[in-house]
Amino acid sequence: MMKVIDISAWQENVDWQAVKDAGIEGVILKLGEHSNLDEMFVDHVNKAVEYGIKFGVYYFAHACTYDEAVDEADQVAAWLEEYLRGETPELGIWYDAESKRMLNGDVTECCRAFINRLTDYGHQYNGVYSSWSWFSAEGSHYIRIEDLPDYTPYWVANYGNGNTFEAASRDYLKEEYPNNIIRMHQFTDNLAGFGFDANIYYDD
Repeated sequence: MMKVIDISAWQENVDWQAVKDAGIEGVILKLGEHSNLDEMFVDHVNKAVEYGIKFGVYYFAHACTYDEAVDEADQVAAWLEEYLRGETPELGIWYDAESKRMLNGDVTECCRAFINRLTDYGHQYNGVYSSWSWFSAEGSHYIRIEDLPDYTPYWVANYGNGNTFEAASRDYLKEEYPNNIIRMHQFTDNLAGFGFDANIYYDD
């Protein structure tokens, strides 16, 4: 397992040395939303590389149709080409599906469109982020894991009372879907000592 944080332009003054000293090995960076690149993306990438911290990216989705999700994937691919030489980040490309606008359509199909389109561009590590409720059959189940390709990785937000890596809550989605790739568990939005979102990244 790997300790991972996720940050965006809301986190302008990151103490990267403190992050590294805390044993945090990875960071997921906001790439953007709509056609707007996150204002801190380039700086955050450069710092992650400088400090030897693995990184992935996430795109905040608003699509409510298949075609809109394809357009979002096209935007992501264009940014990856411009800023990362078209390479897939080591910790993946994540489709952040939590906007209520998405509920005007089929969220699962938007996720499928985004993943398929990026795969067409040659990116092989494309996953979906959302809350436990949106994923789980015991919740609202807007994202039907059983209807998406088996190779799709998932990143789930499911908070308990713990805000340290040692006290992270159980990953109920991983227990519910043991045969799917539940790659990452966001267990707090207020990591002790930092105030960041924090995640357990499963290597298996």
